[in-house]
Amino acid sequence: MNSTKAVISDYVVRPIESSDLNRAIDIWSLSFGFMDRDRWSMFYDSFLDTAIGAYLDDYLVSVAGITNFQMWLGEQLVPCAGVSAVAADPAHRRRGLVRKCLAACLEESHRKRVPLTALWPFSYPFYRRMGYEVTDLQYIIEVAVHGLPDVGDATRYRRLHMDHYEPLKPIHEQWIKQSNLSIKRGDLQWRRLLSHPERQICAFLHDDGYILWNIKDRANRTLDVFEWAWVSDAGFLDGIALLKRMDDLNFDRVRFRIGDLAPLLALGVPEPVPAITVKPGMMTRVLHTEAFVEALGKKVPPFLIDDPLGVSESYKGNGDSEPLGPFTPGEVIQAVTDFHNRKPASVPEGLYKIVAGRHNFTSEFF
Repeated sequence: MNSTKAVISDYVVRPIESSDLNRAIDIWSLSFGFMDRDRWSMFYDSFLDTAIGAYLDDYLVSVAGITNFQMWLGEQLVPCAGVSAVAADPAHRRRGLVRKCLAACLEESHRKRVPLTALWPFSYPFYRRMGYEVTDLQYIIEVAVHGLPDVGDATRYRRLHMDHYEPLKPIHEQWIKQSNLSIKRGDLQWRRLLSHPERQICAFLHDDGYILWNIKDRANRTLDVFEWAWVSDAGFLDGIALLKRMDDLNFDRVRFRIGDLAPLLALGVPEPVPAITVKPGMMTRVLHTEAFVEALGKKVPPFLIDDPLGVSESYKGNGDSEPLGPFTPGEVIQAVTDFHNRKPASVPEGLYKIVAGRHNFTSEFF
């Protein structure tokens, strides 16, 4: 073995101390390409509830963090450990350090009986090997503004100044209730969303919705709608009418993201035909299995969990039947929410579609 290369046993995984913040920011800035150190410092102080690092001779080389959220599962909000700020020094990558840091983070949340964990991955295959699975699909719509149908009443959307964004909150609360695995947004998350340094935000408010778009970059004449919430047909149709009128300004096309194509397809197919890109969304998995079953609120058969990280346990039930499976922690979430829109042959009836009936979708990035 080359003596200049550290082996995995040389690294120590432990909580990050505030004295190592500058080193953590060095790692994050290089990994994510975002160099605002003050914003990273605020993120560490205000958003991260857990920060675990891998150290080599007291030198921080890898980081993983948890931000605690509440997530809709069926008819209730349940705790969720949101994995974020995962990064490693380039010289120390491919040594399994991210895996070790992530496992340590999840073990802490497991001790607190957190039912779920979720993340937005830099690599879907990488996190699938950690037991996560894709649990929602996102549709990116790009359409010529003049091709949108002239439906609804654009005047029902009113300009809202960002100094007074409080009216957005109750609409957002109603909107996320319509989806499984959607994340409740706290005030800190709102402020972070609306103060993004790469956005110049324009907001319009409706009695039943709101539209947030970024007008900072007009070079390609595409209006970037980064969040559109509606809780009624009127909120959607009046929004279409508003977007159609943007061709009177500086935009030829509009791009927006939705979790369900049905409202758009109900309008018919405009000319020219929109470009629709389907992308995987958030990844989710069971964390504390017993707490997860309690959150479901229904009797389920015992099932085995094969967790690559060794954190989540199988569910034994009352022991009156043989457990089914095994399933990865992410496959359990896919089964109970009917992510596949069909029952996989391996999934028992008692576990399938327990909290289905609505699309899985989240707009919250963390």
